[in-house]
Amino acid sequence: MTENLNVPLVSIIIINYNGKSYLEKCLESIKKIKYDNLEIIVVDNNSTDGTMEFLAQNYPSIITLKLDKNYGFAKPNNMAAKIAKGDFLLFLNNDTEVTPNFLTELVQVLVGNDQIGICQSLLLKPNGEIDSSGDFIDTIGVVYNSKEPIDKIREISSARGASMIIRKELFLDLGGFDEQFFVSFEDVDLGWRTWIKGYKVVINPKSVVYHHGGKTHDSIKDEISFHGLKNQLSMKITNFEMKYSISSLLKFFIIFGIRELKILLDYKIKGKTAMTSTKYEDTIAAKPNINAILKALFWIISNSKYLRNKRKKIHGYRKISTRELQKMNVLSNTQR
Repeated sequence: MTENLNVPLVSIIIINYNGKSYLEKCLESIKKIKYDNLEIIVVDNNSTDGTMEFLAQNYPSIITLKLDKNYGFAKPNNMAAKIAKGDFLLFLNNDTEVTPNFLTELVQVLVGNDQIGICQSLLLKPNGEIDSSGDFIDTIGVVYNSKEPIDKIREISSARGASMIIRKELFLDLGGFDEQFFVSFEDVDLGWRTWIKGYKVVINPKSVVYHHGGKTHDSIKDEISFHGLKNQLSMKITNFEMKYSISSLLKFFIIFGIRELKILLDYKIKGKTAMTSTKYEDTIAAKPNINAILKALFWIISNSKYLRNKRKKIHGYRKISTRELQKMNVLSNTQR
């Protein structure tokens, strides 16, 4: 790519872990984009599939960081952000394939409105179905992914890290992704904090990215469940004001308990065969088991000092209250 001083420099940051086959397709699609002022940074979480050798041979101009182990999603992205030269940071999953105008459309949104801090691409599955048209947070801090068709820019609670652009200065001011999260909800936490700081998060459907979406291996499902639950609890503790934090935690556990009891009763009454037909096994596979729950609660207690410090920092720069975010429908029970 040739440097063009008339458009902002964008740093595309890709985290990779044994994903050479996906990464190759991703980089090939980036070659075809209509934006000529960018740099690409690939951070490798100690892959053993020859990724680094592949990059050195085929993409010598790409900036690479080889780490000594798998550090997940947050820390590698933060490391890349510190060395990035771009005005904007574009976080992109290695299992994506971008379209020619995807980056131009994202940049235009940020350039056109100083109040927008983050913009997400419309994520499609390889078959063209919608993978994500934005994440939304309800009033007790539970996150859900929208798959609603959209044809114009709209506000969302948080942007998906599979393809999202953010102002570098804002990212650094926010402290980047929370490295304690390791995996799951890092992007939600960042988006929520962006709103708290007084910036908007939006999605532009004209920026289209195809997302393959990796499947979680059975051997690490429990670990993913643990991180997912402790990260959700962490956000409720740090991102809400105290009264909302307490009420959201109580409501969350009450609702969670009722749902689990209902599933258990249905399972015992109808039997495994009947429940399998209603995707019972898929349902419990996505939820934490008792070990993950206990582990998450122990982590919260053990890291109370860290959570207090993060909470203090967030509320130190808070410009928009939870009540205001509810009025703005950033935190809302309305499905979108």
